[in-house]
Amino acid sequence: MRGMPKVRHRRPYRQRAAVVAAAAALLAPAGDAGSIRFRDAAAAWGIDFRHHHGGTGQLYMIETMGSGVVVFDYDGDGDRDVFFVDSGALPGYRGETPRSRLFRNDGGRFADVTAASGIAVATYGMGATAGDADGDGDLDLYVTGFGPNQLLLNDGDGSFTDVTATAGTGDPLWSASAAFADADGDGDLDLYVTNYVDFSFDNNPICGNQERGARSYCHPEVYNPLPDRFYLNRGPGADGIVRFDDATRAAGFGDARGNGLGVAWSDFDGDGRQDLYVANDKTANFLFLNRGTGDDGMPRFEEVALVSGAALSDAGQEEAGMGIAVGDATGDGRPDLVVTHLDLETNAFYVNQGGLFLDRRFPSQIGPASHLMVGFGTAFADLDQDGDLDLVIANGHIIHNVELFANGSTYKQPNQALENLGGGRFRLLPEAGLEAVRSSRGLAVGDLDGDGDLDLAINNSNDLCEVYENVTAASGAWLQLDLADRHTANRFGIGARLELIAGGRRQVGEVRTASSYLSQNDLTYHAGIGDAAAAELRLRWPDGRRQTLRRLPAGHRLRLIAPPLNSGSAPRSGR
Repeated sequence: MRGMPKVRHRRPYRQRAAVVAAAAALLAPAGDAGSIRFRDAAAAWGIDFRHHHGGTGQLYMIETMGSGVVVFDYDGDGDRDVFFVDSGALPGYRGETPRSRLFRNDGGRFADVTAASGIAVATYGMGATAGDADGDGDLDLYVTGFGPNQLLLNDGDGSFTDVTATAGTGDPLWSASAAFADADGDGDLDLYVTNYVDFSFDNNPICGNQERGARSYCHPEVYNPLPDRFYLNRGPGADGIVRFDDATRAAGFGDARGNGLGVAWSDFDGDGRQDLYVANDKTANFLFLNRGTGDDGMPRFEEVALVSGAALSDAGQEEAGMGIAVGDATGDGRPDLVVTHLDLETNAFYVNQGGLFLDRRFPSQIGPASHLMVGFGTAFADLDQDGDLDLVIANGHIIHNVELFANGSTYKQPNQALENLGGGRFRLLPEAGLEAVRSSRGLAVGDLDGDGDLDLAINNSNDLCEVYENVTAASGAWLQLDLADRHTANRFGIGARLELIAGGRRQVGEVRTASSYLSQNDLTYHAGIGDAAAAELRLRWPDGRRQTLRRLPAGHRLRLIAPPLNSGSAPRSGR
């Protein structure tokens, strides 16, 4: 994310007029009957969270980052709750006290249960991820920020306990995103944390345009990048509290210094192991392939982004990577990537070719749609339930006075929904109900009202949040699947691969924790199945156990129980 607002020609081989013309060509017609629609339901549902960046006019870079949001079922009652991360008070701040807040879903209304939950975020909050870190069957929270991160274990009674010091996960650096996954295949959840830059309040140079006398926020190149962290889950100690070891270097992540922001786990190469993608801000992105676990129990990762085509733009340039969407957007069974960027750079669409990625931002029309936008949170989701993955993006500039710098950008921007047209092409929906202009950051997706389709929660920088109800009229049938594994500590099946066949179409997806920007979508697997009345599921659990389930009825949310470990399924290779 560049904070220095300059007019730059990042794409010398593309004319801006051509890009804008292409963007206009992909717009859906106004009033298109089949288009995706949302309406703002925050007030009606009782969600009144406001984010505070805590600034006092000193223009600390940290003020620009915003915070994330997590959609998850913290109390295990079957509906989706929402956790919004707030930032914090900076030196000299005298405003309303910033406070991260947990909203419990009570069926049609949400209640602020932050105080009762015991959640108290002590750091300058950035992001969060939810996963069952201690394997006891409920979802814990890991919160990142500027200062020590926090691991909050879910006590199972609606409350959380901060066990950071004992667990060994209190990274004191400036952390951004984090995500849980079973990296070593031992049945419990490990943790990757992206760290950003070596900023301090004492190191806050004056940036901007001195000729115009316009000061603004500094860009990340002013500071040194920080190393990311990888924590290996060692299980509970004698006191029952889970412990993690810092295995960053031993696992092959030791050189991961790249202004890390977004992160996502996925099996990108199809070998059954969890790989990792990191979106870096103005440095090359990372793609770490999981090469298996050695006899010492340590997983080994190899960084291959450059040779795989997922490190740079299609013009070979480093870009301001912020958010990540992961999913099979092209319908070929392989997870693809969208990475959100600054305005003029345009958002990338890395199509997985099986070992290589091709940046198809312009043929897909994802790039032109983002030409004047600064993208942060993003997610693939079947918003109209027709059987393919659409795209949603949270936008907003980082420079509060960007209008002074004459590049056509604005600080507050509309968010965007793009409909998947098939064949790797998308179209922007200008009347999807996301047109309100704010400076948005974190975005998460989940069925908040329990009606079967996917809603949105958005954390806006220094502003009220947005919560959007999906009111798409011509929506197809749906199926929702919750995974439950009673035989390992990975109780929610994180990393499972689901192949769904319905109406002659094949969909492939995974259960994963965090992605987007500083945020996490609901863990319930959602599939739109169009006109189909039932579906067949081929399920591969994270450790290789397999199940085939037929005639799963449309319009239902089902709980799938993992078979016993000795069920005869072939274990995954490469352990």
